[in-house]
Amino acid sequence: MPIVPAQFRPPDRPYWPPMVIGAEQSTTRSTYAPAPIPSQYAPPGQLPPPGLPGQFTPLPPSGPRRNRRWLAAAAVVVVLLAFLGIGSTVAVALNENTRPGAARVLAGPADAPAGSVPESNRDLAIDALLKRRTEALAARNRTNFLADVDRSDDAFLSRQQTVYDNMTKLPLVGVNFSLKRSESYDTEIPAAIRNKYGNDVRAAAVTVTYQVEGVDQSPVAVPWVPILALVSGQWKLVGEATGKELPSGVGGQPWDAGPVVFERGNRVVGVFSASYPNRSRLMKLADDALDRVAKVRPADRWAGKIFVIAVKDKDVFNAYFSSTPERVDQVAAIAVPHYNQVHEWANSAEYSATRIIFNPDELEEDSLQLGDDLTHEFTHAAMAPATTGWTPTWLVEGFAEYVSYKGASIVQSRLRQALKGVATDDLYGGDKFYDEPMNYITAWLACRMISEKYGEAKLIELYEKFQGTSVEDTVVNQVLGISRAQLVTDWQAYVAKQRA
Repeated sequence: MPIVPAQFRPPDRPYWPPMVIGAEQSTTRSTYAPAPIPSQYAPPGQLPPPGLPGQFTPLPPSGPRRNRRWLAAAAVVVVLLAFLGIGSTVAVALNENTRPGAARVLAGPADAPAGSVPESNRDLAIDALLKRRTEALAARNRTNFLADVDRSDDAFLSRQQTVYDNMTKLPLVGVNFSLKRSESYDTEIPAAIRNKYGNDVRAAAVTVTYQVEGVDQSPVAVPWVPILALVSGQWKLVGEATGKELPSGVGGQPWDAGPVVFERGNRVVGVFSASYPNRSRLMKLADDALDRVAKVRPADRWAGKIFVIAVKDKDVFNAYFSSTPERVDQVAAIAVPHYNQVHEWANSAEYSATRIIFNPDELEEDSLQLGDDLTHEFTHAAMAPATTGWTPTWLVEGFAEYVSYKGASIVQSRLRQALKGVATDDLYGGDKFYDEPMNYITAWLACRMISEKYGEAKLIELYEKFQGTSVEDTVVNQVLGISRAQLVTDWQAYVAKQRA
């Protein structure tokens, strides 16, 4: 999921914790709110592919955290499905007695000049390597899994040992590695690796598909960009690419962290660093958050189960901010939609599941804070099957806030304070929504107003109706019986009433 450049909002506006009893007023530090990528496009008459904006829960001001999640700005990632060709996987038959790594017949002669191996032979050899990796993992054969790793780099070898240990600990089923031939990241190969191995190196695009047992209803696909080199006539894993040009999430999978453990509940699987002591607390908070979401979106309308990643390795979280590293410290958690194909490499992909990934710096925050964060993120996951590129941003974000604050005791004076000077020109459905962080609170009020006036069922129907059209006026008229202009007028009056 590509992240577009951030737009900076100067820290010149006080931002109150506006609603909940017991909250204390303060100001927030500045936040970065990126404009999302434009809505996903589809040919006339076709639905846009389902895409859930990944919700970044923002952090409150520096210093002690208050006892309630702040309605501050949130940075958002929007999925864009690129219209790319779909590569094919070529099956390679190897003699069952052939030792792992022995693919000389496919790789070229051992004394081949640098850069002389035909591309098709190279890719056949990489296909075979990935097939061996898949089979070794399924067989829980650590020796075979590591046999294709070049042993000259102790640090990389150790990292691959940890990857194997993690993947065999986690409740993963159907793991498969396959080469995406139409994609290449050779420009991301570090000079040190090229100098060491010569010109016969490749940063390959590899799709890793898997399911979390008991959570995922269908396989998910994530990207991996290993660097392979011809070593003594055999293609070997020699490193992993990093950089801004890689697909979002490369290096951001739970097995990419240090040693991990997992906890399984009835509806939640949590992955934690082995050294993290508060696993049971976060699992309980996650279960409670699902209860809160279920009051608005019952589990029979979505998978009803969640995979939470809460590891201490910051690189896993940072993998989703490669193009905007300055924003990492502003974000508490993200909800990342996953598809049955890596969306940057496919011209079609279907939504499979949403992963919740925590900023490791935020794992020790108070329970109310973490509970609210989880509720907001889980709402995005629950609504993912009904979310498309046509769903207006104010509704996507406002609805998540609506669920998070449903049933909360509101302090009207704090709400008035938060709304001082806030513009209500329009309900923004696209990039402009993120120009002003306070649009989150006004979008929440729009959803609350609709629920109060027309009923919560109508609010949900309004959300779901955008699976069929992008025209807001049509949807608002069909569901609420008024024009969009009238909805905006009613919302402006509602906000003005909260200010009074």
